[in-house]
Amino acid sequence: HPHSTRAFTSLGQLRYLSCIQHVDGVVGNSSSGLAEVPSFKIGTINIGDRQRGRIKTDSVIDCEPTRQSIGEALKKLYSTDFQRTLKTVINPYGTGGASEAIVKILEDISLSDILKKGFYDLEFE
Repeated sequence: HPHSTRAFTSLGQLRYLSCIQHVDGVVGNSSSGLAEVPSFKIGTINIGDRQRGRIKTDSVIDCEPTRQSIGEALKKLYSTDFQRTLKTVINPYGTGGASEAIVKILEDISLSDILKKGFYDLEFE
């Protein structure tokens, strides 16, 4: 099937996240390809080592910043096996809602006995 390609320097967060559901994959070296894109069950081609050390899921294809390596990554992105794995990808960064969950816990927890040691005022001359 024919592919059309578009490159953007920046879309801003809202436009970017709105576009993700309409693309076959994301190519670049942004942390978004590791953190947000997996939630959309879409592949990421991560170029170079800028994101080295970050948690990555099976939807991320690492490659070198060379024409050959990027070409091989694109072939993998469109392969039947890789497309099949995308259906079961779970975002290692969670599904969102962390701040709401934290607020709920803080609202429900008693903080009356949390200090284990007392404090004393010292007088200095």
